Order: sequence, then structure tokens, then C-alpha cells
Amino acid sequence: MAKLVNVDKLKGGEILAVDVMTDDFKILLAANTPIKKEYIEKLKELGISRVKIQTEESEEERSAILKEEVKEVCLNRVRDVLGRHTYNNNSELMEINSTANDVIQNILSDEQAVEAVYEVKERTPDIYEHSLTVCSMAILTGIKLRLSEDIIHDIGIASLLHDLGLRYITIKYFNTDISTLNENEQEEYRKHTVYGYTAVIHEQWISERAKRILLFHHEKKGGMGYPLRATDIPVECQVLGICETFDELICGIGCIPLKVPEAIEFIKSMKGQLFDEEVTEAFFQFIAAYPIDAIVKLSDNTIGIVISQNKGFPERPVLRLIKDKNGNTCKTEMIVDLIKVHNVVIESTMDDL
Repeated sequence: MAKLVNVDKLKGGEILAVDVMTDDFKILLAANTPIKKEYIEKLKELGISRVKIQTEESEEERSAILKEEVKEVCLNRVRDVLGRHTYNNNSELMEINSTANDVIQNILSDEQAVEAVYEVKERTPDIYEHSLTVCSMAILTGIKLRLSEDIIHDIGIASLLHDLGLRYITIKYFNTDISTLNENEQEEYRKHTVYGYTAVIHEQWISERAKRILLFHHEKKGGMGYPLRATDIPVECQVLGICETFDELICGIGCIPLKVPEAIEFIKSMKGQLFDEEVTEAFFQFIAAYPIDAIVKLSDNTIGIVISQNKGFPERPVLRLIKDKNGNTCKTEMIVDLIKVHNVVIESTMDDL
């Protein structure tokens, strides 16, 4: 874990969590370097006012909703259970119940987890990691909406099982825009919600509400979804729907993958159209578009480093400017809080420059 601290507060002996760079992006001190007392004065002379140090307890935003060790155990369990599942052979699927409980309890037992802002990263498509990631986001969204414990539990189970039906189709769906397939292929892909629902329809260990979430997780407001083109969509189904859509856009399941800011912009643009307003607002209480220490270019040609997040505004973090509009190095510290500045936006990250 790591936290951002003022150089003035350093005492010496702390371990750097990330590289300290000059304004022209040269590494001054590498990550994992112990900070000697003589380094502190040098950092001040160079105008570096904050560094990120290693710590057991993070005071900054966490990068993942689930603790790494919990995520690994749950992911292995999901991969094992779903990987061995065959149609209507559901005895082992009951293990998903305990996995959902583990995820819920891990989040609820950590007050910082509920209040943190999380940095989302692009990744390659993996249906099992997708299911666990969606589960974590959907549970946290449900908590933000103050849904009951029973509903949140059903959201957790349904999230882990929501793409069970993809195992029974032959259509290529990784890094593929489903809308570009022919009509028969699109119809076959969209049946995965029905296949997943049918696979558990007679099971007693999963509630009727959780089964309905499985069937409805691709339904959208205004009858824009599938398979039923429903217009009356329960809130628990909408919770899974927005989290599932967002993560699909990130990792490329049923679509060509987008960068995180692009996926965020899509979800925000569909607020009130495809996605319920209240559910969308709850979702964006814990999502960050640009991670801490990301170097970004603004629409006014200035360049800055992300130093903190604004809760509820994932695309508008707080920056420390390092280059002005003319490309000159900023000699004094300039902090820009994008939630307070309305005439500039982030145009690209350093990866795009």
C-alpha cells in the first residue's frame, strides 16, 4: 500500500512507493529507494513537494476493491467452479454462494474499502476475472444505494454467474463488436442470458430474484436491451447491468475495448437513457478514470500529474502542473483541481503523447 505525503513531513527512512521524476520525466529516485535525510533537502530544492511512500495502511485511494489475497482466492474458486460446469450439472455451482459471501464480507468489513475511490485499468478479456470484477463493483454500487443485505447478496451471486450462458454459444465475443455480426450470430450471442437463466431455473439454493437478475442483466431503460426488451427493470438488475457494461467496455467482451476514460464517458452519456440516473451516480462515487501519478495533457496544452481524485467526478482529478501552455517547465508548484476549473478537460494520457 502507499500514501502521498508532503516532503516537509518526511523524517528519513521512508521507502518510496513510486519513482520520483524531474519535470522532463527523468527518474531522480527509483521506487523502493529508502529516503535518506540528505535527499529531503534536495527534493525541496528541486521543487518537489510531495512523494508517495510505502505504508501498510493506505491513506490514499486503493487501486482495487478487493484485497489482493482475497481476490486471488475468489478468482481461483470462480475459475474452478465455472470452468468445470456443464449444462444442468449444477451441484458445484452452490460454491458460488460462499464466494459471493466472501466478496461481500471483505468489502463490508473494511470501512476504507467502502469510502475509497478506485483506479480502473484496461486489461485483456478473461470471463472469470470479468465476473469477479463485476461482482465487486456491483456489490459496492448496491452498498452506495443502501440496498438491503438480501438484495446485495443476490446481486453478488448473480454477478458471479451472469455470463454462465456464454459457455453454451460458439460465437466469438472477445474483442468483437457484436453489432457487426450477422443477424443470426447476434441472436445467438444474445441468447446467453436465457441459457444462463435456464441453467439454474430449477435450483433451490439461488433465489428467484437472483435468477431474474441473470435473465435481465442486459436489459436497458426504454426497452433498449435484451432478451425481453423489458421496460420495468428492477434496481438490482440495473446495478449489475451498468457494472457489467462498463467492465465489458474495458476488457473487450462483446465489443472492441475502450480506454477507461472513453468507457466512463460512454456510461455518463447514457445516464437517464440506458442507465438509471441514481444507479449511475452511485456507480461513479467510487470509480476513477486516471490513476494517481498518471501524466496527462489538458485541452489548453498544459501537462500535469494526477495527485488525488474527486469523488463522484472520475474524469476530473486534482493535478500538479509540470508544463505550461508553451511547453515550459513550471518553476513553482501549481495545483489544478479540475472540479473547480470548467474550461479545460483532460485530452490524453502520457501513453497517448
